[in-house]
Amino acid sequence: MPLFSVIIPLYNKEKYIQQTVESVLQQTFTDFELLIINDASTDNSVSVVSQISDDRIQLIENPENLGLSSTRNHGISKATGDIIALLDADDVWLPNFLEKIHALYTQFPEASLYGTDYIEVYDSHENLVPKKNIDTSLQGTSFLIPDFFEASMFQPIFCQSSLAFKKSICEDVEVFNPKITFAEDIDFYIRFGLKYRIAYHYEVLAEIHFEIPNQMSKDTIASKCIPNLDSFEKAAKNNLSLKKYLDLYRYIFASMYTLENAMRQRNYMLQNIDYNNLTFKQRLLLKSPRFVLVWLKKLKRFLLKRNIRVTSF
Repeated sequence: MPLFSVIIPLYNKEKYIQQTVESVLQQTFTDFELLIINDASTDNSVSVVSQISDDRIQLIENPENLGLSSTRNHGISKATGDIIALLDADDVWLPNFLEKIHALYTQFPEASLYGTDYIEVYDSHENLVPKKNIDTSLQGTSFLIPDFFEASMFQPIFCQSSLAFKKSICEDVEVFNPKITFAEDIDFYIRFGLKYRIAYHYEVLAEIHFEIPNQMSKDTIASKCIPNLDSFEKAAKNNLSLKKYLDLYRYIFASMYTLENAMRQRNYMLQNIDYNNLTFKQRLLLKSPRFVLVWLKKLKRFLLKRNIRVTSF
């Protein structure tokens, strides 16, 4: 059996999937199987994959379009490796990604989740490294994350394409909730971040591509099913960093609802928020009228194209 099972959910990524697959096949650590789960693509994605010859590749078909969470779950159910490594069909790994994850697995046996830093890749401007709540002096080193929620109070310290985990943690539980159609990763991070230790290598080893057509995670929210943050409030009573993390995403989701003029959903999202857990800028933005947020979003995009990131952290 291979040590790693690499899982790539695939939906209409004919222009990107070959580069993604090649980034896996070029890994310096080679003990893996590669499961590509086709979620009823309607373009030539499957044809592109079929032309790549490697015995480690398995192409698995969903019976119909099931969405990102169910597609990932399908792949995990078929995996035979001890470690699951996720990779989206438009992202790529640097050649030593699996090697570093293997090093974390060996160095930190008490951990069950493993992650690395990543970079955001845009077509319209230069690449950007996300801002993390981790001391920059630790760059280039590996360590256990003492408090995942505190470390993730800015942008996420890793993403789904720079994350791996022991398959044993999902033997008795569904890994991704198929009912959630937006921010599936946040639900995963909370549920598993509460239960398991996380080992981290603070080095960019994955490229996450933005401005990609047909991404399985869209940036709209009003018509989607998001994680039930309220269901974690009981755990947050004795975990102040989790409570701040929940309130951060209440703020993020409420702001998105405001931009889409979904005010009923916005108000519901803010019912259990503790405003003391937000920054002054975040509290000010929540009180701002919708036209201000729309203008600020346009300004933020304008500045981002000039490699200036503006945040409310």
